Amino acid sequence: MSVEGPIPAIVGALSCQKDSYLKTLDTRVVSCIEYVPPRSTQIAGKTKSKKATDPEKFVENGASPESKTWLIELADSILFPEGGGQPTDHGTITPVTQDPAEAIPIKSIQRHGLRCMHFSPKPLDPGTMVRQDVDFNRRWDHMQQHTGQHLLCAIMTAMHIEDVGWGMGPEGEMNYVELKRKPNDDEISEIQERCAEAIRLSIPITVETPGDAKADSLPGDYDKEKGVVRFIKIGDIDYNACCGTHLKSTAHISLILLHHTQTIRGTNCRLYFTCGNRAIKLASSSINALRAIGVSLSSGSAPSEVQSSVQILSDKLSESRKKEQKLLREIAKFESDRIKAVLQPGKSVWSHRASDGLDFINSIVFELKEAIKGGGAVVLASGEEKSTGYIMIIGEQSLVEILAAKVKEVVSAVKGGGKGKWQGKVAAWKKGEIEALRKAVEE
Repeated sequence: MSVEGPIPAIVGALSCQKDSYLKTLDTRVVSCIEYVPPRSTQIAGKTKSKKATDPEKFVENGASPESKTWLIELADSILFPEGGGQPTDHGTITPVTQDPAEAIPIKSIQRHGLRCMHFSPKPLDPGTMVRQDVDFNRRWDHMQQHTGQHLLCAIMTAMHIEDVGWGMGPEGEMNYVELKRKPNDDEISEIQERCAEAIRLSIPITVETPGDAKADSLPGDYDKEKGVVRFIKIGDIDYNACCGTHLKSTAHISLILLHHTQTIRGTNCRLYFTCGNRAIKLASSSINALRAIGVSLSSGSAPSEVQSSVQILSDKLSESRKKEQKLLREIAKFESDRIKAVLQPGKSVWSHRASDGLDFINSIVFELKEAIKGGGAVVLASGEEKSTGYIMIIGEQSLVEILAAKVKEVVSAVKGGGKGKWQGKVAAWKKGEIEALRKAVEE
């Protein structure tokens, strides 16, 4: 459905991009059509089927597989469509002519070429006057992360540390920039200091739309001739093409907090960071978590004290594991001696231990490797009712095959096989199966 009216604003010239601090806007519905998800997606030369009810596709576009969704285009929008590494805004659309007015939640706005499309759980007639409201806390967080990334990358470029991409983390989580090399500790400290200095200087951030703009990073479906190419200017520090919403001053970033690095793709490196309120919340939660860990370890809450206590605990745990392994080997030796005492040609022996897994079974197999050559077979099992477990059968080939068949008859959730020996995994022992298998083996 559509009506004749003013030409809708295109992506690049939306109100949210002209003034990212706007919180509400009165506008008009231009068109409304039912959303039909694509039925197939081309991936690496192969066609992957996508049914209209495919939940992944609906969730990706903010829609629900259980209900219909409509694509609404407005004359203008303060709700930013996902792009440039920045997630979609959230907000509401409220028809102002309805009484009572009912706000429609909007969780996904996407760019279709030059058009800004709002995924709505309810349809609206073209020509309807509406009021848009943006979730400004979410918008502010996105602007702090996005503008902070621009400043961070500009400072690193000036230090000859080149970035090749970035990713904004979900709400409350860290972002990252991917670099061509890993900065050393001194460079990390300098980057942090330069970011803080740029924030203190409260450098103006402006948007320019030059007519002769050249940008190589535009999406393939964005018509540069009819569209608007925006450049974000941070004083004399940075000048980059970007479609996202940005702050008006570096002071509004508040804080850029650098975290850890991670080597990726050979020599590349990811530097994790957070900005503004997100950085403050993450730092506060980290401090509180550190204090809680310190209390549980009966140590101070200073990072060095907690680290020392954790190291002591780690050393004790390592020592305990060594003692545990030694005890298990001793138990395995006792069990293998028991098996050797009763092992006879043509006969089968049962061994079960509930609490220990495949490592314990392998230890017994190692102890029996010579004794088993004299004949007979051994069925080794682990696990307990309603839990996973393992079964291994070793010994005379004919007996192994007979016992493997018995295992498949008695244990319902087992899968396995093998030559020379039979090995299987039990997804979950059912009531009575362990005892039934013991009887089948011993009889």
